[in-house]
Amino acid sequence: MFYENDVENILKASYHISNMNVKQSNEGFKRELLQTLSQHLDYHHMLFWELSNNELSAPVLFNIEGHTINDYLQSYKHLDPLHPQNINSQHSIHLMTKNEIMCPQKQTHYKEVFLKENRYEDEMAMYLKVDNKPVAVIGFLRKLGEKLFNEKDMLKLVYLKRNIENMYSLHHYSQPSILFEMTERERDVLNFVFKGLKNGEIAQQLFVSENTIKKHLQNLYRKFQVTNRTQLLAKCLKYIDHV
Repeated sequence: MFYENDVENILKASYHISNMNVKQSNEGFKRELLQTLSQHLDYHHMLFWELSNNELSAPVLFNIEGHTINDYLQSYKHLDPLHPQNINSQHSIHLMTKNEIMCPQKQTHYKEVFLKENRYEDEMAMYLKVDNKPVAVIGFLRKLGEKLFNEKDMLKLVYLKRNIENMYSLHHYSQPSILFEMTERERDVLNFVFKGLKNGEIAQQLFVSENTIKKHLQNLYRKFQVTNRTQLLAKCLKYIDHV
């Protein structure tokens, strides 16, 4: 199934992933991983979600427009056949064209309305597991006019999946303990605080209420042993490369 250059590209990607800096920032690690997959495997539209209680956190995007994700989160995520809530098999790599969980009408609506309105044709998802528990998902998209994902695309990822999971685990275990104690949503909130967003603006970005953001901030104050936003920023400066 593979040509010689396919094997060479998989080996290059594996080598690059094995030599990633696991101590870099969470966003930096994800971006480097997506860049590696793009450079060596020809996937040019991707996003990296982390999972918490079967829900998706704010993603790191690679050549995907922010308005597309906002539209997805507000109106279409529950129609996505590859969303974790719609996956009931143990397979770790899924093609949209092979998904048989959702009814054809919903899949058609998702593809014809959401995907095509955003000029996409197809999607694929790779679920990452640590200790046999799903912890993240990398989504792959193809633009209109590009070829659909196929079994060969899945097989490429099969050869890299364990390597990616191992490096992902090392990355998380290398983070300072105080950051390791944070939930993914608290990480999202802290990232937006560093960017200077106010509570209401953060709530809009994460599609939650302002009161929810206030609760997350109170948890962060407690964990970092501070009493206000200014103290939180000051104390987190030495951790900024890890958030």
